[in-house]
Amino acid sequence: MDRPIAYDKLAREDRFVRMRAREVSDLRADQGLPRFPDLATREAIRERVHGIMVGELQAMEGAGRTVYDFPDAPWEFTLDMARQVWDESRHVEIYLGLLDHLGGYVGEFPETTILWRCACAEDAAARVAGVNRGLEGLACDVFNQLIHIAQKIGDPILERAVDFVLADEITHVRMGSRWLNELTRDDPERRRRAIEFQESIDERFNLGGTRLDGAHQEVPISIAKEARRLAGFTDEEIERLVRSTQRSPVY
Repeated sequence: MDRPIAYDKLAREDRFVRMRAREVSDLRADQGLPRFPDLATREAIRERVHGIMVGELQAMEGAGRTVYDFPDAPWEFTLDMARQVWDESRHVEIYLGLLDHLGGYVGEFPETTILWRCACAEDAAARVAGVNRGLEGLACDVFNQLIHIAQKIGDPILERAVDFVLADEITHVRMGSRWLNELTRDDPERRRRAIEFQESIDERFNLGGTRLDGAHQEVPISIAKEARRLAGFTDEEIERLVRSTQRSPVY
């Protein structure tokens, strides 16, 4: 098996439409749409759910690659990553169900591969820092906001399904924190590099200032401070993330 697999080699059915994230952003701008969809309409919510579904699919693939890529890692690490594969597969099924609930279908919107391309760090400590703490931290933000929007529009199916998945994401972040600490114990330089990789992921996924410290209904992605605290982020880490949203390049 190649290591890592190039983003354009991931196996997909024909109904998936794959595009680069910047291309999708530019096409939206050309049509007079915001570069990143808000949650103001049912269609926008459906587009967000479709994006989450393909993100969960790539997260499942990424966790599986982590199991394969680091055969010398502690057994407990491999077990946690295998558990995450199982969790992500359930998340894909949940979001497929939500797409149907919202009147959508696979391939209605393009799949971008920015998540996969950010999940291929060569070091296991950097991998869990970037994926479990960076990308799964983003999932906490996105899912927490979607729960609040579902409450506002009176959609208990969307609310409860996403809340179920959020509980898993919080666990995944905590697993990442545990293994970041375990794998870099007595190796401050390795820890520094892993945290720098996580911060680069955080900045990339601020999406040009799209993720903000604001009300759920007023910003494209709101930072879920309480969910992040439950996941083990410190107040200092959360404030650093808030500051980083002001200097992020458009993806």
